[in-house]
Amino acid sequence: MHRHTDCLSQKMMIKQGKKGTLLALGFLAATIATVAVCEYQGWPFLKGPLERTLSEKLQRRIALGDQFTLHLLGAIRLSTNALTIGSPGSAPDLLNAVNPRLDVPYSTVFGLVGSGPHPPIRITSLELDRMDATLRRDAQGQANWQFSPRSAKTTDSPGMGLPRFDKLVVKAGRLQMQDDLIKLNLDAQVSTTEGDQAQGNSGLLINGKGQYLEKPFDLHIRSSGVLPLAASPGSAVAVPITMEANAGQSRLRFNGQAVDVLTLSDLDGTLTLSGPSLAAVGDAVGVTLPTTTLFSLKGQLSKKGDVWALKKTQLNVGTSQLGGSFTFDRRPKVPLLTGELSGSRFVLSDLAPAFGAQAPGANNPAPPDGRVVPQRTFDIPSLHAMNADLTVRLKRVELGSLFARPLEPLDGQLKLQSGVLTISDLLASTADGQVGGRVTLDGNPKPPAWDADVHWKGIRLEQWLSPRNQFAGQEEPDKGKQNRYVTGQLGGHAKLHGQGNSAAQMLGTMDGDAQAWVQDGTVSHLVVEAIGLDVAQALGVVVVGDDLMPMHCAAVRVKAQQGALKPEVGVIDTDDSTILISGSLSLVDESLDLVMSAKPKDFSPLTLRSPLKVQGTFADPKFRLEAKPLGLKVISAVALGFVNPLASIIPLIDLGDKTDGGCQQALAKLKGDRPNTKAAKVVRP
Repeated sequence: MHRHTDCLSQKMMIKQGKKGTLLALGFLAATIATVAVCEYQGWPFLKGPLERTLSEKLQRRIALGDQFTLHLLGAIRLSTNALTIGSPGSAPDLLNAVNPRLDVPYSTVFGLVGSGPHPPIRITSLELDRMDATLRRDAQGQANWQFSPRSAKTTDSPGMGLPRFDKLVVKAGRLQMQDDLIKLNLDAQVSTTEGDQAQGNSGLLINGKGQYLEKPFDLHIRSSGVLPLAASPGSAVAVPITMEANAGQSRLRFNGQAVDVLTLSDLDGTLTLSGPSLAAVGDAVGVTLPTTTLFSLKGQLSKKGDVWALKKTQLNVGTSQLGGSFTFDRRPKVPLLTGELSGSRFVLSDLAPAFGAQAPGANNPAPPDGRVVPQRTFDIPSLHAMNADLTVRLKRVELGSLFARPLEPLDGQLKLQSGVLTISDLLASTADGQVGGRVTLDGNPKPPAWDADVHWKGIRLEQWLSPRNQFAGQEEPDKGKQNRYVTGQLGGHAKLHGQGNSAAQMLGTMDGDAQAWVQDGTVSHLVVEAIGLDVAQALGVVVVGDDLMPMHCAAVRVKAQQGALKPEVGVIDTDDSTILISGSLSLVDESLDLVMSAKPKDFSPLTLRSPLKVQGTFADPKFRLEAKPLGLKVISAVALGFVNPLASIIPLIDLGDKTDGGCQQALAKLKGDRPNTKAAKVVRP
């Protein structure tokens, strides 16, 4: 009996198990069928919940069109007749689109649902028949394209930026951008014509205009293939592209290839650029560049992610011909510019606008009436816009019409670090001599500070200085005859520092000292004639045709204190006289108050000379003779004031193997050697 009962129980359990399996299979089949039907119909009932969920998560209004179709198998694929993405607060909508088709991977959804930091939104594909986008960012950096999920702490994260698109194609649209942070306003028409090969106009076309840094510009971008507006790195294929931008006198042309327009994450091609000043271009791209005259540039431009590179550069600034290779890395907190600046010819006057001098396109104001030193305020904040480490290799540096020989070559290292600009390891050769040193501009203190430590030696003046057009009224020398107005080896050293926001302020606060000397020198009588025979007579110089007059010693040592320069030593020792230079000049008000007096070699009462005074301003110097000549006691007293400073200069003069001490002899005379009582020489008219 019990066995029979057990068998019945087992049979009932088997029947119930089969029934449960059938029910489960039926439920699964019904679920699959329901999902299949819903997938086929596009899940129309999910439109409302999807709008509410996205609006809550992204903290902005999300609205989908009535023609709504959603597919969920494998990835989220959405198509509708309209899409609106609002902006936080009362700002205009970020996006209004017609007939959007959107593909989103599930990884993006899981990233938004999870807690903790949210990765950038990744969208596999977004295609739009029509788009109207309004991008806005305020001066504090808050942008309407930053998505902030409700679960994110706004104090910890500024929000996610623009989504990353594997593919973003817009057939037609309008893009308006107002960026108060970089002072950009843009209004652009966007269109793509995919697959219209028969018409020969497939690709992307953007035409826009606006203002950047309060200056108008226009922009034109065209691709010969379908170019996405935005793409993830490595996910898109580069297509040919041309870009043109015009802003006033500035022109930009790019011809190459790219994978997207908004981020230019992968770019390579030829860049041509021209404009009134390099500084304006630097402001536009966040690179610190000097104010210059008109320039043109051509080179190979590439970009990988946030790293820009410019190679095979041909840069013409004024008459200068420069080049080099550069890399600009935006990945560090402070962008870094590295590379080498080279050039076959650099004209120093082409850089003068950087110090405030007037030049076409530089927008530098003229100095006030009666002044010659530029007054323009420097753009010191730009020193903090980036860091730089550049090697400088210039084959030829031309100093101006006063100089017959350039610096050939000039090498150095330019560094910009935390607002401190330094040119170090400076070394240049010219006229058998050398120039070297270091210059620093520190933009951190207020006002900014500058330091210069420069030295020069062995420069042959007869080779370095140009005789042409230096003395008005002089006939041009014979081509076969070397025209030497001044000869000798020039040496010296300057160690100076100051503060200020302009060239005038920096010079007006200058402290330090400088000294220079000429050894084995001569001076032409034509130089003396050029400044007048009365001056020659006053200084005890005999004028005889164009003979070269030996200059046994020429030395000057100047002390600078708050822009006032006073010669501690100013000596020119000739056969006829020892000329002493005293007085002062001011870089604050550009005034002159110098005195040139002569201590004759051959004493007689007739050789008591009237001192020559140089007064007035840099812009209008005045030369006049004192009415009364100085007595020997006065001249000797002035001379004795030069003894100790001159003695300190003499050891610095590099005489090489020579033992001739022209300055030693002049020093001995100044110490009080009794003057020669022979008859004085007569000045010949």
